This record gives sequence, structure tokens and C-alpha cells, in this order.
Amino acid sequence: MKKLTLRFSAALLAGSCFSVEAALIAVTTTNNVNSPATDTNLVQALTHLRSGDTIQFNIPGPGPHYIQTPDAGYPLITNDNITIDGYSQPGSAPNTNTILAANTARIQIVLDSRLGPGGRTRLGLLANPGYDDSESAILAVLGAKNFTVRGISFLSRHTPGIPDDPEIYCIALLNDATNARISGCWFGLDPGGTTVAGGRSAVAAFAGDGGATASGLIFGTDGDGRSDRAEFNISIEMGLALNLQTPNVKVAGNFINVFPDGTRFPDLSTISLQDGEGVEAIENGAADNMIIGTDGDGKSDAEERNVIGPVFYPLRGTVVEFWGEATNITFAGNYVGVGIDGQSAVAKNGREENISLVSLKSFSSIRIGSNFDGVSDVIEGNRIYNLGCQDEQFCAPASHAFVDLDDSNNVNDGADAARIVLRGNALVNNFSRILMQDQTVSVATFYSAVLANSTNAVAPTLATNSAGTELRLNLPPPNTNNYPTAIVDFYAVDPAELTNGYVQGKTYLASVRDGSADDLDPAPYTVAFDVGNLNLGQTTALAALATYSKDNGLPTQAGRAVTALFSNPISLAPVAARLRISSLSYSGGAVTFTLSGGTPPYQLQVRTNLTTDTWAPLGTPFTNATITFPANNASQSFYRAGSQ
Repeated sequence: MKKLTLRFSAALLAGSCFSVEAALIAVTTTNNVNSPATDTNLVQALTHLRSGDTIQFNIPGPGPHYIQTPDAGYPLITNDNITIDGYSQPGSAPNTNTILAANTARIQIVLDSRLGPGGRTRLGLLANPGYDDSESAILAVLGAKNFTVRGISFLSRHTPGIPDDPEIYCIALLNDATNARISGCWFGLDPGGTTVAGGRSAVAAFAGDGGATASGLIFGTDGDGRSDRAEFNISIEMGLALNLQTPNVKVAGNFINVFPDGTRFPDLSTISLQDGEGVEAIENGAADNMIIGTDGDGKSDAEERNVIGPVFYPLRGTVVEFWGEATNITFAGNYVGVGIDGQSAVAKNGREENISLVSLKSFSSIRIGSNFDGVSDVIEGNRIYNLGCQDEQFCAPASHAFVDLDDSNNVNDGADAARIVLRGNALVNNFSRILMQDQTVSVATFYSAVLANSTNAVAPTLATNSAGTELRLNLPPPNTNNYPTAIVDFYAVDPAELTNGYVQGKTYLASVRDGSADDLDPAPYTVAFDVGNLNLGQTTALAALATYSKDNGLPTQAGRAVTALFSNPISLAPVAARLRISSLSYSGGAVTFTLSGGTPPYQLQVRTNLTTDTWAPLGTPFTNATITFPANNASQSFYRAGSQ
């Protein structure tokens, strides 16, 4: 077989000019050193790339096929629009299951860098791409646009990160390598689904010359409705699954530290790590406009979830860390600390203690959960399990942080604080509070730009009326110059957390905007809500969570709203929603009522005036929520409906 296959088209211009079409280059051997002249190995394929080429695989024999990384590494990928397609290898197949089912991908091509000390491309030999001589990669993409890789298993190892044995990134994006697409790959996991061989990161992308970044990176599915399930990645036991310094990134449809069955997790206590290292999920130092999970556009939102298992870092860890200012971040629809069944939770063994969900710097803004814009609201809620610190021997000072505001420069004076929106999530067995700042930043300081008087309590006060039919809520008044709208979400709280003294919502129930039609108390910053609208099936412990918004509508976006703390919990018995006439119309000599709430059967009543006449039944009791009856257009009548 020829080493290189090019297709030529006739020149349209005079003379001997010609154009070269994109080529399909077939890798036919695993031997990167002494391959026969009739075969093409991966080193040769990468050496002869032209922009637009696709590397495919057609290696004889049963797989999976292990391609050992050469001691000096692979050539840099510098051409645009390159695709490396592992799923072209006979016998391979991408995943076909939803993200909340086992990953069924059959991967047959393995890029193997488990042997050392060589076996990678040393990044420090390059001229200032944002890396140094302590870093290396299996595949390095330098300034190339629209790089795509799919259907590959990357096996690596943990190293001391020194020039003689640098850290290994499976894929490194260097110096303006924008719009990369990395999908359907397994990082740190053998195709058999059990053998683990993690390294420093699945993907690294740091700012290079002049601040050039890998903007536009998609890790997992792009959620465009085409082949989304084939695009899911798995990353196991990487020091950092994603180690980034780049904006406009989408991370969707991935298992991170979750085995392919979706319910088993690696035991991080067994990993041999260098001093000061851990196993984390995502870091980004320039994360503006980053989406982690579903984008909520109504297209493939359910397939854009990430399922994130255990993480660990000495003394104190976090699932996602933004170590630079990060604005307009979305973290939605993810399963954290729990498997695809929503029940198989990560076991605590010491290393997984004292974990926060997110670490932010001042000036950042993030939405965690739903924006309640009416599109995929339920899907956007995260399921977040087992964060915080249950065993005090593993807890560092200022622990119990759910969202950790790392204000190391002490500039967080409220106006400069991060803006955090947290709505619609299921929070289970988290030994943490919603916002517990570290350093010298107090809760009152954090809310000083949001509330009219943040020196008072910043959590709502929840009670019921004497009949138990209304929830009564006193809200800390907002600074209406910036936050004119107050929105209250009601949640059934997690009983396990309540036992341990933490109030967090396990099940979202309903929302009400202060001053809206559903608020039965017209006074500002005092909300009354019909208990029947919660549809409680049994006596339930519940709490309220207030979000203050710069906008008048219910949608709450990152940077435009701030969520406060959970209220005190109360216990509430089920109550039927009060009966309302939700619509009334007259047409063609007939009146139509549509009812809501109450308990059927209903009875319609009529009277001709409101002073001398009395109410009389009209027709027989009915159970439908909508009823139509004839009305005489020539006479005056008054109608009402009630429950029997």
C-alpha cells in the first residue's frame, strides 16, 4: 500500500499549476519504528499531513491495536482542518446509548505512552507556546485550526513533572489552536473498560504567544442533534481531566472519573501520585463563556450532561476551579458525585473529603443549574452529591464550602464579588453551605452590593399562616437600583443534610416572583404562596431560596443575578391548592369556565344580582376542569364555582 494517497484535480488556470485535495491517509501498522515500506505508520501519517487531511486506520488482525508512542514523540500537528478518526478501524464502533446509560463504545486504536521515560512530544522545546520543559504531550497541536480526533484510547502515566520526565498531556493545544473537537475518546482507560492508566491531563490548552488561546474547544458532544451519543468521552484518573486557560469552551456529554457502566468509580486512594498532586476534573484560568453541561437551547440538552465522579486534592479540593476571572459560566444538567442511576454515590475514603463544587475568583459570574427560561428547565438542574467534609480529621480550615470564593487579593468588597446563581438543583448529602467564603470575605460583604442592608440576615425567613395553607416569607430587601426583582424557589430539603445541621434543597417544587400574581401578599419583600401549588404528597420539610435579579422576568442568567442562602426549614402537611377560575370566556351564547386547584367534584352556582338574590346551583356537580354552559345574553347573571 502506498504511504500517502493524494487526490489531484485538474487546474483551472493555464500552465502547470495544480490544486491538492484533502487526502485520506490510512495507517496500516502499529510499528512506529521499523515498519515495512508497504505500510504506513502513525509517525509517517502525521509527518505528511496537509491541511484538510484525514488519518484513518486499517490495521490487520483483531484489535484493540496498541501503538507505542516513539521515544521522541510524534510530529507537531500544524495544518488546519485535520481529522484523526479511530472509529475508521474495522471492528470499532461509537457509543449509541444516552449519557444516562452505560457507554457502549468499542475502541480499537490505542495511543500508548505507559512506558518511559520517553514516549511523548516535549513541549518546552517550542518557542514560548505557553508551556515549559516540564510538560509534554502524546499529540500536540500547534496553531492548527479545527483539529478533530475521535475514537482513540489514550494511555499514559503519572510522572514527577521534571525536564527528564515531564508531565504527559494526552492532547495539548498550543498557540491559537482554535475550534478543536475531541469526541468519542477514552482517556486513561483501556478499551477493555477496566485497566486504568491516567496521566497529567486528557487535554491541556494554555495561552501562548500574545495571549493566543484554544478558544472554541468542544470536549464531548457539540449537542447539534447529529451523532451526539457517538461524541461522548470518558476520562479516568487524570491529574486534571481538562487543564485549560482558554475561553469559549464547551464540555458536554462526558464521564469524568466514572467507568463505562456509569455507576462505578475509581478508588483514588490507590493511585500513586507525586507530592502535592491530586485527581481533579476541570480547571480553567481564562474561562469566559464556558459551558459545562447542557446549554439549554432545546436541542439535545439531555445528552449534554456530564457525569463526574470522585475528585481529590491535598487538604482541599474542588470539582471545577476557575483560577482566573471567569464570566458568564454555565454549569447545568450535570451529575456530580453520583452515577447515572442517580443513586450510586461516590464513597468517601479520605481523599474524597473536603471537596467544594466550584472555586471562583472575584469579578466572576456563574449559573449553577437552571435559568428558568422555559426551555429544558428540569434538565438544567444539577444532581450534586456528597460534597463538603463529613470527617473532621480530613477538613482544612474554612471548610464546608459549596462554592468557594478564593479572594486571595482581598478585593472582594461586594461590588467586586463573584455573582453566583444557583437554582433548580438536587443537593443530596452535601456537608456544606451554599456560599461559604474563605479568606477574610464575610457573607455580609459578599451581598453588600445586592441587598439594601447586608449587615442583617441574608437568608429569607420562612413560616406558614395559622391554617397551614400559605407559606409566608420575609425577604431581605434588595438594592433595587441594581436588583429590582426578587425570585423565591421552594425545595423539599434533603433529610440527611438536615440531620447534620445543613439546609439544602433536594427537590425543586415551585417558584414565585415577589409582587407577581402568584404572590398573595402585595407588600414588597413579603411573599405569600399557596401551599396547594406545591403538590405535596406527604408531610415534607422544605425551605426557600431567594435569587435577586437585575431583570424583571424569571430567567436568571450568570452575571445578572445572585442567589442568597437557604431559609430556615419548616415542616408542612399536604394542602389542596385553592380553587381558582383561571380563565373565563363568552362565545356563541355560551360561557366557558376553566378551573384550577381545589378538589373535584365542583359545583357551579348562579345569581341574577349581588344584593337581593342568593346563589343557586346551576346544573349537576362536575369533575372536569373546564365546563361550558348556555347563558342568556339579554339578562345579567353572576357565576361562581366551588368544590363540593
